[in-house]
Amino acid sequence: MKIAVIWVGKTRQGWARAATEEYLARLAGFRRLAAVEGLELSGRDPEAALLRRAGAGRLWLLDPAGKSLDSAQFQRLLAREAGANHELVLAVGGADGFGAAARAAAAGRISLSPLTFSHALARVALLEQVYRALAAMAGHPYPH
Repeated sequence: MKIAVIWVGKTRQGWARAATEEYLARLAGFRRLAAVEGLELSGRDPEAALLRRAGAGRLWLLDPAGKSLDSAQFQRLLAREAGANHELVLAVGGADGFGAAARAAAAGRISLSPLTFSHALARVALLEQVYRALAAMAGHPYPH
């Protein structure tokens, strides 16, 4: 299974960079189950870069108006969407969210919470949920 977690915008906060690195290091421990990549997109047109990077994968956008899932439902989504023949791409947008092209290309939208989070915090929360889901799939005791 292949999973890419992509976020738009430069990471300016040291705590967010440290937490991102921590979860990506933890996720590397589940390499046999899933190859997880973290990628920061910035520059002139990060949405176009996101669409190129998503390619033939299954793109899911993190969006406050998306579907709310509990951790078990999110785990099932990962298991279903991260198939052997394609990559699951989970994307956290920039300050203005996603444009029409990304919304049209996406397989769906997920909400982390009805609360509003900074994009840095949303990325860390998403990485934690990916970690929690893979830990549960691997029979790891973490997901209590």
